[in-house]
Parts: sequence; structure tokens; C-alpha cells
Amino acid sequence: MTITDRRRLGSRLQMARGWYWAFGVNGDPYAMLLCGQDDEPGRWYEQIRSASPTLFRSRSGAWVVTRYGAAAQVLDGPGFTRAPREAAEDWAQPFLDVRAPVGPQLPTADELVGEYRASLPRTGTRWDLMRDLAREVPVRGVSARLGARGEDTHRLAALLRSSATALDARLTPQLLAVTEETLAALEALRELAGDEGALAGAGCEMAANTVCNAVLATLRTPGLAGRLADDPSLAERIVAETRRTAPPIHLVSLRATAGQTVHGTTVAEGDEVVVALAAANRDPEVFAAPDRFDVDRADAPPALTSGRGCRDGLDEFAARHAVAALRALAGTLPGMAPAGPVVHRRRSPVLRGISRCPVES
Repeated sequence: MTITDRRRLGSRLQMARGWYWAFGVNGDPYAMLLCGQDDEPGRWYEQIRSASPTLFRSRSGAWVVTRYGAAAQVLDGPGFTRAPREAAEDWAQPFLDVRAPVGPQLPTADELVGEYRASLPRTGTRWDLMRDLAREVPVRGVSARLGARGEDTHRLAALLRSSATALDARLTPQLLAVTEETLAALEALRELAGDEGALAGAGCEMAANTVCNAVLATLRTPGLAGRLADDPSLAERIVAETRRTAPPIHLVSLRATAGQTVHGTTVAEGDEVVVALAAANRDPEVFAAPDRFDVDRADAPPALTSGRGCRDGLDEFAARHAVAALRALAGTLPGMAPAGPVVHRRRSPVLRGISRCPVES
């Protein structure tokens, strides 16, 4: 990339972020959500839902869907496609094909449980759930599957971590240095393993966040850690509720391939439609007490995931890792507790990426 290209890219990133801030401070909650500065973005989802009984039209140009029924219609409908390259902003275009219909090879549950058990720090210590376990196991597994050996494993692990911001970079302009690092990592991973390489970083990050969110939900819900210790099969239900309350992907961007009506709103061909999964999965018209983490919900529909309409397997990859981690931790969780605040990455409205998650056991 030439200096002129770098300057142009930096300018475009800065300009786009400036527009989002301007829209946001003037009353556009979706624009504020895209800025990615909040540890708890739920207030923006509520404002979007309150602003319109159907679809919300952001000043960014996107339609935003927060209702469960409308979200399912968009995700399942043949009239929508993942944002085509020619319709996206130039700074977002390199990240549009990170999710492709190839999918990672899913490890067996028993293999993963063994990996997590072997990686657990010893009891009686303070450690970081994200750094020492949740990210470590999927990165190590993907590195082995991609054939890394010796010193190459460290390089590949660094590439996987650097490419993890690609899904956020589709919707939210990152810092110039982060953008360049992510682009370089994606290029190197594609050279190494093609489409699966490009998917790998996103899959590892989704898995790591889901593991952390499932463990945190278990620790924060009275009595749940004890129930899991008595019945490790409860891990499946905990992860299902985690995918509802803290999905691996919060925002899915699509384009309408034809004019159509969604939830009573006319959407034109070419319009961007963003499904806010984190909001749709807490639709009060569908879920009783939607903000309560409840593994015993009855008659509730399944959580919507980004995998609907995109069969790359990343949501299943994340869920399988989370189930395995809970099963491996089942006997440890009753004696585990958070040891400090959870720190989320900024500019991460899509993944809600976790940087630090200190615990003690």
C-alpha cells in the first residue's frame, strides 16, 4: 500500500467515524451503537426499538431490525444477501467476504472437553478467563488443523488474533493501524489456508467470547454453578440461553435484492438492512422477562443466530466450544468468582469482543 493509499484510507476511516458521531449525538441510536464506545449497549437497542414499532431508519442509511419476527423474516428470506462489495463503503469492502460458505471443521465434544480440562489454570489462583483459556483453546486447535508446527504456531496465533477484528470492521471504522494489521493478517491467512484461513480468526473470536459469556452468566445466576456441577449436561441449555442474551454476533448486515415489505415497512432494492440479533433475541413480545438469564424457559422460540442464511458453521463452532468449556469447568465453577471488571474492546459493536475477564478459582 502506498503512502497516498494509506492517507486516503485513514481519511475515509476518520470521516466515516465522524459522521457516525455526528448522527449519534443528534439522536440516532444506531449510529451511537456503531461508534462502539459502550460497555453496555443495551440502551441503544431499546432506543432503536422505541423509535419505531416496525423498522428503524438510521441516518446512516440502514434499516435496523429489532423485532424477533421481522429479524427471522430477513434472515430466512431469499430477498436478502450479505452486503455485496459494490454497495459498501470503500473502507469496509475488504472485510465483506470474511464469512464464506465453507465453514470450519467442528471438533468432537469429547476432544474439546479434554482440551479445556488440560488448559485449566490451577485452583487457588487469579487468572484471565479470556487470555488463559477461552481464546487459547480455539486458537491452538485451529493452528493445529491448519498445519502449524514449531515457531509457526506462534506466528499463526498472532495472525488469528489480528484478524479477529474483521467482522467489526465491516460496520465500524477501526483505527488505521488496526485496519492495516487486520488486512495483512487476512491476506496471510488466505495464502495459508484459503477461505478457511480467512474465517478462522472470526471463528476463534466468536468462540472465545461465547465461552466467557457463558461462564460469566453461570457465575452471575444464583445457584446455576451448583446445578451445573451436579449435572454437566446442563451446559447445553446454558449455552443456548447465552446465545440469546449475548449472541456471538450482535449485528448482521444484509442488502435487499428486490423491493419488498418487512414487518409493514417497504424496503427498496439495494437498501441495507441490519438485523440487531442482540435486540431481537430480547424482544419483550416474544420472551417473558427478556433480560433475565433463565435456562428453564418454557415454550420460547430458539435464539436467532447469524448462521441463519449463512451456513459457514461459525455459530455452531462457538457454541460447541462453550459447551465443552462449561463441561470442563463444571466442578470448578462453584468455587470460581469474577476478580475484576470485564473489559470489552472499543469499536466492537458486532462481536462485543472481550479483552480481559479476570477470575479467581
